[in-house]
Amino acid sequence: MIRLWDSACNEFIPFLDYDVEIRRVICSTNSIESLNARYRRVIKARGHSPPSKLR
Repeated sequence: MIRLWDSACNEFIPFLDYDVEIRRVICSTNSIESLNARYRRVIKARGHSPPSKLR
């Protein structure tokens, strides 16, 4: 845990300087981008159209 904190503290401490409202937006934006990346991966693997039996 100490090694993790040491490696991430330079990026995390400036994050704490933001107001709570801004931090919430940043965190929610990261969550949304993560979800979008997952959707893109699934679409790329399966293609854009639904299976033929659903049509």
